[in-house]
Amino acid sequence: MGTESEKRIVLRIDPNDESITLKDIMQRIQEIQRQNPNLDVFFDGDEYAVCSRPRDKARPIAEAVEGKKKA
Repeated sequence: MGTESEKRIVLRIDPNDESITLKDIMQRIQEIQRQNPNLDVFFDGDEYAVCSRPRDKARPIAEAVEGKKKA
Protein backbone atom coordinates (compact mmCIF):
# COMPACT_ATOMS: atom_id res chain seq x y z
CA MET A 1 0.00 0.00 0.00
CA GLY A 2 1.27 3.55 -0.75
CA THR A 3 2.83 5.42 2.10
CA GLU A 4 2.92 9.12 2.85
CA SER A 5 6.62 9.20 1.89
CA GLU A 6 5.71 8.19 -1.70
CA LYS A 7 3.53 11.29 -2.11
CA ARG A 8 4.98 13.82 -4.55
CA ILE A 9 3.81 17.41 -5.03
CA VAL A 10 3.11 17.94 -8.71
CA LEU A 11 1.66 21.46 -8.63
CA ARG A 12 1.51 23.84 -5.67
CA ILE A 13 -1.48 26.19 -5.70
CA ASP A 14 -1.21 29.75 -4.40
CA PRO A 15 -4.11 30.06 -1.93
CA ASN A 16 -4.12 33.85 -2.46
CA ASP A 17 -4.61 33.59 -6.24
CA GLU A 18 -8.32 34.26 -6.68
CA SER A 19 -8.15 33.60 -10.43
CA ILE A 20 -7.72 29.82 -9.94
CA THR A 21 -11.03 27.97 -9.78
CA LEU A 22 -11.93 24.50 -8.58
CA LYS A 23 -12.65 23.65 -12.21
CA ASP A 24 -9.06 24.63 -13.13
CA ILE A 25 -7.67 22.36 -10.42
CA MET A 26 -9.91 19.44 -11.41
CA GLN A 27 -8.95 19.80 -15.08
CA ARG A 28 -5.26 19.80 -14.14
CA ILE A 29 -5.75 16.67 -12.02
CA GLN A 30 -7.48 14.91 -14.93
CA GLU A 31 -4.73 15.97 -17.34
CA ILE A 32 -1.98 14.66 -15.06
CA GLN A 33 -3.92 11.42 -14.48
CA ARG A 34 -4.31 10.86 -18.24
CA GLN A 35 -0.57 11.42 -18.77
CA ASN A 36 0.35 9.15 -15.83
CA PRO A 37 -2.14 6.26 -15.55
CA ASN A 38 0.15 4.51 -13.06
CA LEU A 39 -0.32 7.33 -10.51
CA ASP A 40 -3.12 8.35 -8.17
CA VAL A 41 -3.47 12.12 -8.55
CA PHE A 42 -5.29 14.12 -5.89
CA PHE A 43 -5.61 17.52 -4.22
CA ASP A 44 -3.98 17.71 -0.79
CA GLY A 45 -5.70 20.47 1.18
CA ASP A 46 -3.00 20.58 3.86
CA GLU A 47 -0.30 21.18 1.23
CA TYR A 48 -2.66 23.18 -1.00
CA ALA A 49 -1.21 21.25 -3.91
CA VAL A 50 -1.97 18.67 -6.57
CA CYS A 51 -0.07 15.55 -5.51
CA SER A 52 0.55 12.08 -6.84
CA ARG A 53 1.66 8.69 -5.59
CA PRO A 54 2.07 5.29 -7.22
CA ARG A 55 -1.16 3.35 -7.61
CA ASP A 56 -1.63 0.32 -5.38
CA LYS A 57 -2.27 -2.33 -8.04
CA ALA A 58 -2.31 -5.16 -5.54
CA ARG A 59 -5.81 -4.44 -4.23
CA PRO A 60 -8.99 -3.05 -5.77
CA ILE A 61 -10.25 0.17 -4.22
CA ALA A 62 -13.14 -1.59 -2.46
CA GLU A 63 -10.67 -3.80 -0.60
CA ALA A 64 -8.48 -0.83 0.26
CA VAL A 65 -11.46 1.05 1.70
CA GLU A 66 -12.68 -1.99 3.63
CA GLY A 67 -9.18 -2.54 4.98
CA LYS A 68 -9.08 1.02 6.31
CA LYS A 69 -12.46 0.58 8.01
CA LYS A 70 -11.24 -2.51 9.87
CA ALA A 71 -7.92 -0.94 10.90
